[in-house]
Amino acid sequence: MGRTSTDEVIAEDWTTLQDLLGRGSWNEGLGRYRSPYVFRGQSDASYALESAITRFVGGTGRWELEGHLLRNFLKYAQQDIEVPESPYHRLAIAQHHGLPTRLIDWTYSPAVAGYFATGGRSDADGVIWTVDHVKVHERLPAPLREFLERLNTDMFDADLLDDITRLLLDQYSNGSGRSPIAGVLEMFDMLDAIEAFVAEQPEDYVLFFEPPAIDQRIVNQAALFSTQSNPRIAMDDWLEKHPGLCRRIVVPAERKAEFRDRLDQLNVNRRTLFPGLDGIASWLTEYYLPQPV
Repeated sequence: MGRTSTDEVIAEDWTTLQDLLGRGSWNEGLGRYRSPYVFRGQSDASYALESAITRFVGGTGRWELEGHLLRNFLKYAQQDIEVPESPYHRLAIAQHHGLPTRLIDWTYSPAVAGYFATGGRSDADGVIWTVDHVKVHERLPAPLREFLERLNTDMFDADLLDDITRLLLDQYSNGSGRSPIAGVLEMFDMLDAIEAFVAEQPEDYVLFFEPPAIDQRIVNQAALFSTQSNPRIAMDDWLEKHPGLCRRIVVPAERKAEFRDRLDQLNVNRRTLFPGLDGIASWLTEYYLPQPV
């Protein structure tokens, strides 16, 4: 993806980073700081902004594996989770636990995104993506955009998307007789309905939604997800075609350790973002790691 100076800036120091992350957060209409931006931190600025299922399928063209992965995940996970009725709730659980899905992780918190951008290799620049989700949703197909307007909101959640998908299923079932069974919308029905709807749209679109509060980790990370009408393309390619929706904040490799320490002082660290014994152990290991002399 070709970059321009207008959509990519470098956080040369901590003060600059704070300024960049806070830009555009004042909402004049509300008279409060309510940012329209969502954030994603990546430890390597060269990484594409793409979903795990896109990386998983790669150049094989085996996109049918998406449905098989999710169906079998839910089958084997029944002893650990109560399978929810909402298909997007299911997707959120699978994504949250590492299954390749069409979702991409985001956060409302610029500090959380900063934490993930300052990890990984010490010799690679990190990056924080800032995307205006309000403007992104203005580009949605009319039925989806009108759904938000009717509810007087600018953000979807899993249950709202479930309602929309059920409407799509009714519209695109074509008398196949397939329908929700015992209140559960089968994943293949969901994917078929979405594909039929997407095929009628004049252009690709991106949609953000909030997952249920699955566990404390998803709450502490102020998490939300994005999904695309066409998971076969990287999201950064879509953003490149629609200027003015995002900005990339590059975290220089030589600033990663400093920024990570400053975030730790603000209580943004492995212990708080990954509650539990694993998070505590990982945080202590990083906190007490001796520095080279």
